[in-house]
Amino acid sequence: MDSKSKSRAKTKDRISELPEAVLCHILSFLPTKYSFRTSILSTRWKNVWASVPNLDICDEATSDKTGFMAFVDRILFSPQSSNIPKFRLHCSSVDDFSRIDSWVCRAIQRNAVEVDLCVESHGEHIFELPKPLLISKTLEVLKLDSNYVINLPLLGSFPSLRFLHVTVDSPDSYAMGTLISYCPVLENLTVDGTLGNHVRSVTVSAAQLKSLRIRLRSTTDVLHDAHNFSINAPKLEYLDIEEDILSNYKLENGKSLVKAHARVIDYSTIRGRDFLNRATVLMSTISNVKYLSLSAMYLEDLCLPTFGNLSHLKLVANYCNYWEVPDLLERIPKLEYLVLEYKVIFIGGDSGYQRIPTESVPICLRSHLKSISIRGLKGESNDLEMLKYLLKNGEVLEKMTIYAGGLLHTKEELNKEVCMFTRGSKTCKVEYI
Repeated sequence: MDSKSKSRAKTKDRISELPEAVLCHILSFLPTKYSFRTSILSTRWKNVWASVPNLDICDEATSDKTGFMAFVDRILFSPQSSNIPKFRLHCSSVDDFSRIDSWVCRAIQRNAVEVDLCVESHGEHIFELPKPLLISKTLEVLKLDSNYVINLPLLGSFPSLRFLHVTVDSPDSYAMGTLISYCPVLENLTVDGTLGNHVRSVTVSAAQLKSLRIRLRSTTDVLHDAHNFSINAPKLEYLDIEEDILSNYKLENGKSLVKAHARVIDYSTIRGRDFLNRATVLMSTISNVKYLSLSAMYLEDLCLPTFGNLSHLKLVANYCNYWEVPDLLERIPKLEYLVLEYKVIFIGGDSGYQRIPTESVPICLRSHLKSISIRGLKGESNDLEMLKYLLKNGEVLEKMTIYAGGLLHTKEELNKEVCMFTRGSKTCKVEYI
């Protein structure tokens, strides 16, 4: 190649030669204010932004409210604009709710499928969700971050909404329960945010609901009575509960539940009887699941039920004794896969050493348990005692994985000890990661 050809090759704009669909896909990962700026690059880029399949608009760090509102108007009401499958609008400084209302309505007119909305209140003024949003036939995913006024029509509310994510601050329990009940095809619900001191009783009633996530934090360190959740979802398959002060849970029609995650840790009332009772009721409620991820503390205080169908368990243990593991396994006769993660290990007794009872061996160790993964070991005497017990009695064990990041000794030193242990399964492999 001559020098001119090499120069042209170096300066050739290969990105602009990409198909418009590819360019739109690339721009869809950018906030709208940045994708819009590409219109000044060249004639080729002038209207590419208008075909981007989603809008992501946020007034964060915006001092010019008038300019920002004019920009959003230009984007949403541009004659070149097409449908908006995904619309995200976060406004913290704009207090012209009528303007925001028009933007949301415009997105719905352009057949928005997913809407992510956060409009901060200004004093006593709270944004009211526009009616076109409530009755949209294209809307399938709705994320609401902050409180809103919702005047639901009697008929036709959220006819296509399948995913709802609500972030709340001391929610009105009646309004929330009403909102959920007016979503006839709702399949996935996430409720997170904060709860105040006043006891709330929230009803989650949804005939088609398959997945429910509840992530709530208390706004105060002052102890108060637990909140109440009543769940009526006959098709519920997955339940995920994580709170800093565990609520009272009542689950009706829970026979379809397959998978659960539960965090039964309440540092504000450690080993308090009321908390333990609530945790025990919750465990009984989810005792039929096949997959369970459990974060717990002081297992010995929980009156755990028998998990007759459970095959996969992940246990994140806080302040738990090693000798509690066999007792737990006794209650899970069909367990096949076990993940143990020790956060804080409690070792009782004057010597600091506790021997794991060996009088009985859980059924699952003899006939079902195939895989064990363990995190949080230090390589001390109690660790070795537990490993010895599991390897000796795991008659069908195929694999044990030890995550050695926190070991006080080297992997080689631990392996030297483990190789001396009797193994109930001759095919079991021990790996160190």
